[in-house]
Amino acid sequence: MASINQAAWLDAIGQPLRVGSADMPKAREGEIVVRNRAIAINPVSWKAQDTGVTVQKWPVLLEYDIAGEVYEVGVGVDNSRKGDRVVACVEGPMNPDSRHGAFQLYCVAKTATVAKIPDNVAFTEACVLPIAFNTAVVSLCAPPGKGFGLPSPSLHPTQSGKTIVVWGASSSVGVLTLQLARAAGIKAIGVSSAQNFGLCTSCGAVEMLDYHEPSIVQDVVRTVRAVGGSFVGILDCVSIPNQSLKFCIPVLEHLGGGELGVLHPDVQPEVSNKITITHIFGMNEITHAFWKDYITPALEQGELKCLPEALVVGKGLESLQKALDVLRKGVSAKKVVVEL
Repeated sequence: MASINQAAWLDAIGQPLRVGSADMPKAREGEIVVRNRAIAINPVSWKAQDTGVTVQKWPVLLEYDIAGEVYEVGVGVDNSRKGDRVVACVEGPMNPDSRHGAFQLYCVAKTATVAKIPDNVAFTEACVLPIAFNTAVVSLCAPPGKGFGLPSPSLHPTQSGKTIVVWGASSSVGVLTLQLARAAGIKAIGVSSAQNFGLCTSCGAVEMLDYHEPSIVQDVVRTVRAVGGSFVGILDCVSIPNQSLKFCIPVLEHLGGGELGVLHPDVQPEVSNKITITHIFGMNEITHAFWKDYITPALEQGELKCLPEALVVGKGLESLQKALDVLRKGVSAKKVVVEL
């Protein structure tokens, strides 16, 4: 009996998701079809529902982060077989072809951003990784202008002598950046709320600071100097002018300048010529090598953890609207996930 696909469509800005039929995708050259078992939700998806950001064509299927089983393999694919348990970063609404949207039972993934997951890693755990992993890799490893140009993470890291600050360290991108920095021999100082210090330290932060403290700017400056190494800059995983940026920019000024990585393309803070603003975009070919050679063995060896912890808010496509609503209200040190 042929499988039937269904999807949670967003028909227009401000509309609730509509669960309905969808064409059954076919795998083309270099692609696989995945039977989705878990989908993680990122802030960009509720923003797309509210404003239309990233949407190329209506109606649209949102999201990028999936985990499931390989259902079909296209021509030229040699790293996946039918039945494999995989995690993948799909192209979502940035591709006008709805085959690539995550909000459906079956979707297409390009094999350059697919990795097998060990049997002891649940689908709901694995799906927290993809876009945050990509963003962390680009932040650290992409050349100047797109990232910080730092050494690549390795299963056998050596100390790089580099030091960075990760602001919003308990966020999805933050905890992945901490893990990958540790795997690249980079000293990462984290900034978050105090309740999330344990999580961030377990991910590799060498020091943690509480952004609620009135002295946070001076605290970060002092800690960077105490930790030592060659200071590179700050990855701001929050990237909101009246929240994180009002602290990150003075920190860099006190330290004599450096890189400021921001995650929102529309944020254009005014800074002195001592500070270089880098807009981080996670969809970058530099990530492909890490999907091919790093994710699976790092998961198997416990060097890469599926963090932050999944907050499963429901099961089935009908739960995706609830997931958007939960994330819109805000979560701390969790990744909102729906199981299928």
